[in-house]
Amino acid sequence: MKKTNLIKAIIISAVILGEIAVWSFPYNLNPYLGKATEGADSPAPIEVNESSDNQKPAPDKLETPKKAEDTGVLILVNKSNYLDDNYKPDDLAPIEYFMRTEAADHFNRMMLSAREAGYEVVMTTAYRSYGFQSILYNNYVEKYGQAEADKFSAKPGYSEHQTGLGVDVTAPSVAYALTDAFDQTAEWKWLVENAADYGFILRYPKGKADITGYMYEPWHFRYVGVEAAKTITEREITFEEYIDK
Repeated sequence: MKKTNLIKAIIISAVILGEIAVWSFPYNLNPYLGKATEGADSPAPIEVNESSDNQKPAPDKLETPKKAEDTGVLILVNKSNYLDDNYKPDDLAPIEYFMRTEAADHFNRMMLSAREAGYEVVMTTAYRSYGFQSILYNNYVEKYGQAEADKFSAKPGYSEHQTGLGVDVTAPSVAYALTDAFDQTAEWKWLVENAADYGFILRYPKGKADITGYMYEPWHFRYVGVEAAKTITEREITFEEYIDK
């Protein structure tokens, strides 16, 4: 039994180290980041252009000319719609973790506006690979059992984080934890009031688990584009309901 546990621990450690190694390569040497990074001399952080008078970026200027349907930001991933183990967006861009370029640009602008308003919001995770999600899910199953794990954790291939469009956020006011108490903070209230202006929605609202398949997560936001985000927010519907209609 001890030998089996030791082997399992070694496998899990190897996968985690492999995941870290991939994202630790200089961008011009990383074969997983696609053509957009070829020839880069060094990792380049996403920059947010701040005007000299430090004005808040106009939300209505953020929506790209292409329709959200054409760029794939309306991809629906839930317990009925999955991604295979080879799926990975070809335009991931670094923030602290990684998101698709369009989502990352909008997220950075939203964070800039939050800071200007006096709120500190911190990303805890964004893109996760199929392999890394497997580790998380399997660990939860082992600890809590599958029935309980399925309430809050996605099976590999069924996680929005693999799309590069989902992001978990928190704040120092809740000790940087992912907790339901986050919705009692001023930071969260600012987010839900302003996220749609930057193309983000609260992905798993309270009382909607029968539709989304997941319990309430005040920390999980999803980029869908400004037009879709405003419609979803104004109508107080879920992403599933938006896609269905």
